[in-house]
Amino acid sequence: LARVLRQPRGNAMLVGVGGSGKQSLTRFAAFMSEMKCFQIELTKGYGVTEFREDLKKCFFTAGTETTAHGAIGCPIVFLFADTQVVEESFIEDINNMLNAGEVPNIFASDEKVAICEKVGPFAKEQFGRAAGDMTPLQLYAYFIQRVKQYLHIILAFSPIGSAFRDRLRLFPSLVNCCAIDWFTAWPGDALLAVAEKFLAEVQLDAAVRPAIVDMCMTFHTNAHDLAAEFLSEQGRITYVTPTSYLELIVAFKLALAE
Repeated sequence: LARVLRQPRGNAMLVGVGGSGKQSLTRFAAFMSEMKCFQIELTKGYGVTEFREDLKKCFFTAGTETTAHGAIGCPIVFLFADTQVVEESFIEDINNMLNAGEVPNIFASDEKVAICEKVGPFAKEQFGRAAGDMTPLQLYAYFIQRVKQYLHIILAFSPIGSAFRDRLRLFPSLVNCCAIDWFTAWPGDALLAVAEKFLAEVQLDAAVRPAIVDMCMTFHTNAHDLAAEFLSEQGRITYVTPTSYLELIVAFKLALAE
């Protein structure tokens, strides 16, 4: 993720069941790269109008602002999860952003004038005297070019159900313009390392600690195997995710404290 965010026009689609850490890792990668991370907040009545207003904020940040250090361009990460798809037109807008760098007719004429005024100094710094002869249309195209370069779109999608497949068929830019990263189950050594970290502050006998850490991993892997058995016998899916593993450790710590 950090590598993708450091590339101009770097976008990614993270695929994994809920609780895999897709959004947490995106925020962490954005923090490492010293980028702003923006995510919409769903409220009652949130629809296309509100979504496009949020997109405009991202466009303005990427296209007309500078970094805190004064460097030209302000990289911003737009994190969008499939749980936030209130209307399918949201995906269409994101498809357009990935493909062309903009959403058609998202800005009113007065907003375009304001954009041209804001990017004028950047154009002058880059093109020198030639910037003075640029038309409003050229300045707006320059703004879109900056948005493409500094706005990074990270999609957090779950492969469960038919909605994921349907969206990929309808909106090909989700695949063509994104680096795809599949989030799979954590391996045993990762489970052990996480359990050791979370139980480090708990007072335990030296002889007992390794056994408890090993049991945490055993509980989780057994539950994972049982879920597969449950699917084969009953035809019903149960997901055992890293989030459920963390909840197991927290539950053990609380029970031990009591």
